[in-house]
Amino acid sequence: MQKKIQPPALFVHHVPPKVEEVKGYFIQKGIPHQEAEDFYHVYENRHWTSRKGSFIKNWRTAAYQWIASILKTTSHCLQEARH
Repeated sequence: MQKKIQPPALFVHHVPPKVEEVKGYFIQKGIPHQEAEDFYHVYENRHWTSRKGSFIKNWRTAAYQWIASILKTTSHCLQEARH
């Protein structure tokens, strides 16, 4: 009897989000859907791994950090424009 080959643990519990899920999350946070698409495509191209190569376990955490970065950059640009 042949042994059943198990997929790597990485793929057992991981189901990447659909672009529609990501767009919904970004829209809930008041961020344009284009940013959601950018986020999705960046991480999809990385196979849902971080810059250091570790697997992203919670895409919402990565999205939150992405959004925080956008808001920080936008805030900084607005402050410079006022001066």
